[in-house]
Amino acid sequence: MNSNNKLEQEKIDTYHYVILGFANFKIIKQKFDEYLKYYRLSYEGKINAKEVIYDVAENMLSNSGIVLSKQYEDDKVLIKVRKISYLPGVFKRPSKKFLLGEVERDDEPKDFSLHIASAIENSFTTPFTVDLDSIVKQTIPKIEINIKADKYQIICGTGYRAYIIFENVTYRDIETNRKVEKIGVTLHLPTGSKNKKENQEILNIIDRNINELALFNYSRYEIAQKLLYPKIDNQDVGVNGEEDEE
Repeated sequence: MNSNNKLEQEKIDTYHYVILGFANFKIIKQKFDEYLKYYRLSYEGKINAKEVIYDVAENMLSNSGIVLSKQYEDDKVLIKVRKISYLPGVFKRPSKKFLLGEVERDDEPKDFSLHIASAIENSFTTPFTVDLDSIVKQTIPKIEINIKADKYQIICGTGYRAYIIFENVTYRDIETNRKVEKIGVTLHLPTGSKNKKENQEILNIIDRNINELALFNYSRYEIAQKLLYPKIDNQDVGVNGEEDEE
């Protein structure tokens, strides 16, 4: 694995939105073009991406707030880690995503269990009460997420750059082959104080003017959990996807 012994936090903030009612991508893009007056959208091309979530059978990693995944991006295969907050309601903090390193296509996280465990332990101040090395050695692929999308760059004359992605996502339970499809919009906004003004302008435009979009304030892993394993009392916006019973 080509990496350091510590996790590198991604330098983007990710916002996932669900599309409400009978709206579609064309309507959403027209509204962005209308209201992003000091910005323009530049088409970047199509995306075909995949992410595979790993855990042990009892989900001990994710239950501890750690989500381990292998992502296929731009001809690279990367091991990434999410830190999930399970605090209730308004106390919930956004998940944080970290890059662990680049691997070969056929590599599995368990092939680098000691390295992964050490990097996680070195990156978080919270002590872990589980043997991470032993758990990573037992991980298996649990969820596959396939993304087909059109990607646009958001450009401003100030030099600001962000991305908006119109996506069709398939979430699949690998053991049962249960699939749920969902369309939506994802924003990738750059971090850092110099981008704060533009980031907030874009978020405000969506909140005030594009009422066909509702913020789904979860990581993609949490969205997969809600779609594939819904609870009877689950009333969150947009969790009812189209299921493929294949």
